Amino acid sequence: MADQNTPSQQATTSPAVDQPQARVEETQATPVELKKDDEIAVDAEAPSQDDANGAGEPSEEWRQREQALELKVREEEIDLLRSRVKNLETELHAALSKPAGKNQEIIQNIKQQHEELLSKARGMIFDKTKMVKNQELQIEALNSQVQSLKDINVITKDLLNIRNSEVKAMEDRLAAMEARFKAEKERHALVLQRAQTSSGLNDDLKKEYETQLAIFKELREKYEQRVQALVSENQQLKDLRKMTAPS
Repeated sequence: MADQNTPSQQATTSPAVDQPQARVEETQATPVELKKDDEIAVDAEAPSQDDANGAGEPSEEWRQREQALELKVREEEIDLLRSRVKNLETELHAALSKPAGKNQEIIQNIKQQHEELLSKARGMIFDKTKMVKNQELQIEALNSQVQSLKDINVITKDLLNIRNSEVKAMEDRLAAMEARFKAEKERHALVLQRAQTSSGLNDDLKKEYETQLAIFKELREKYEQRVQALVSENQQLKDLRKMTAPS
């Protein structure tokens, strides 16, 4: 392929040989910039973590937000690495299409960077998979907690319904007792009223009895006086007849 190229073609393609080197330098400089960006992102997140530690233990919502943010950063890094790998593959194909010799070192550098980027991408994918797995486990645990809370809520509602039924039964028994107490009170009042009425009637009957007894005694005394008078008069008549009878 090198023999078929004309001098004009070699002259036109010679700048392309320098271009991969520039791209290599660019790719070499980019991880440093990425590292700086990561450090800046970590420094930006550090005050929030300090504030969270100062305010107390971080809540579950804060941890989820932090994990989501970290996952987003990882995805952006993976996308960036994919684009770099694609660029390196393009440069590698372009370099392979050129004559060997001067570009061999560039090709080796590109391959090395390609392998490093692949290794880093594998590590990031592994971290992302691990993070996703942890989040799935956390979600499963949270779902289990939610289900447990739902079960507890159902049990609490059942206990509350039983409690309400017991309270309703107690209220019904109390109402029945109050009704019986009211009826007993009314009956007692009626008995007292009858007793008072009977006591008044007894007093009237006693007075009437005493009056009739006094009248009877008075009549008896008069009767006895009358009998004595009649006996005395009869005796006088007998004595008179004896005196007047012929001897």
